[in-house]
Amino acid sequence: MAKKRNGARKYLDLKRRVWWFKMDLPKDVRHRFDGKTAYLESLQTSDLRVAMERRDVIERDIKGLFADIRAGKDEASPERMAEERGAAWREALALPMSDDERWLAVSVAEDEAERLRPKERERFDRAFAGKVPVNEPLEDYLRAAKLAPKTTNERRGLVNRFAAWCEGEGLTLSDIDRKTAGRYVSGTIDPMHRRTGKKHLGAIKGYWEYLERRGHVPSFEQNGNPWSDQLQPERGRKGKAEDDERPFTDSEVKALLYGPTQDEPSQFDPLTREVTVFGLLSGMRETEIVTLRVGDLIDGADGAGRVFDLKDSKTQAGIRQVPVHPDLTELIGKRTADKKPGEWLFHEFADQGNPGDTFGKRFKRYREARGVDDKRDGRRRSLVNFHSTRKWFVTQSDRAGIAENIVAAVVGHAHEDNKPKITFSVYSGGPSGKQKRACVEAAKLPGSSGEPQTPECSA
Repeated sequence: MAKKRNGARKYLDLKRRVWWFKMDLPKDVRHRFDGKTAYLESLQTSDLRVAMERRDVIERDIKGLFADIRAGKDEASPERMAEERGAAWREALALPMSDDERWLAVSVAEDEAERLRPKERERFDRAFAGKVPVNEPLEDYLRAAKLAPKTTNERRGLVNRFAAWCEGEGLTLSDIDRKTAGRYVSGTIDPMHRRTGKKHLGAIKGYWEYLERRGHVPSFEQNGNPWSDQLQPERGRKGKAEDDERPFTDSEVKALLYGPTQDEPSQFDPLTREVTVFGLLSGMRETEIVTLRVGDLIDGADGAGRVFDLKDSKTQAGIRQVPVHPDLTELIGKRTADKKPGEWLFHEFADQGNPGDTFGKRFKRYREARGVDDKRDGRRRSLVNFHSTRKWFVTQSDRAGIAENIVAAVVGHAHEDNKPKITFSVYSGGPSGKQKRACVEAAKLPGSSGEPQTPECSA
């Protein structure tokens, strides 16, 4: 009798504390996966419960894809294949050849089109003529990229903004060359703030890399990606230190924690203050804080004491353990009283669809009501926001002389610069818990009168 596989861990594979989804590919669909025999995808978490939830979503999606492939409804459908053939012929005709060779190639392409059904021929002719809208393959790209929902929506908006510009200029996908890309960068991206422009350009460049891989645009072998190196180098540019987002100053921290509000106090002010204290004393991201569960508080190893065990993150480096600052002990004790391990530490966010965004909006109102703001001309965002708590935490660690690789391990940054990459990132087990605790305890909240002060709990 065959051994029954553990259903709870079906399609799950643990590699270096991170769960992966792994499924054998049926023979009749492997042609759509470049002949691979298995589908593998990182679930970006070391939490088995979270991994199982993500596994179920991917399993449902990929089995649906199998059904579409077998039914000819996916991107390997006859219509899609006809479009790809038309694009391939267009690319082939762009190569150097004699008049006789070109006449023969066009004749063969026309013969191929004549054998297609009407809908397929329409897609072939449109691709052959290069009349494909810039954003037509966009949704295929977003599905293949498997980005976080917020990032997916952001990329969709940025590429569609470029597509709208192209439509206004009467341009289609085949019209986009380096000169045209440069015209868009000059007119739309260059006037943006440098950081915003980089994000916008990066989204289009990544989309173009997908288009090249899938044959929607000519290969980059000769001319390269038209979006590469479009921004003017920053060397020699007169810098302005005040242009960058920055840490909170100690006076701003005091205003956030102890200062009076300029507006009518909100019912959420005590809660927002608590999360702010967590950010200042842990260096954690807002979403990491507001989605903490009671069970995430565990005893760490190597002298770390009590730690937040962060098992779910958007990056590999974000999966980490953060020692609990002594000044958070009383607050945590009140919030964990009579709660089960699976319950949220900040239960107020448990029913929110996007807890991080919900808190982010509340913090903005909270911050501005206390007069903590730093808006500059040409900048959409204030130079101070909740991320400034992480910057403040890192600043405290820096000024206390904590080594950069230890700070990076605590705040969840990939740290590969200024150190032997193989020695530390592969051979080393990372900083000890005691070293991480020293990093956390380097953060000292300024009191209302200038002395460090222990935060109060509103729960």
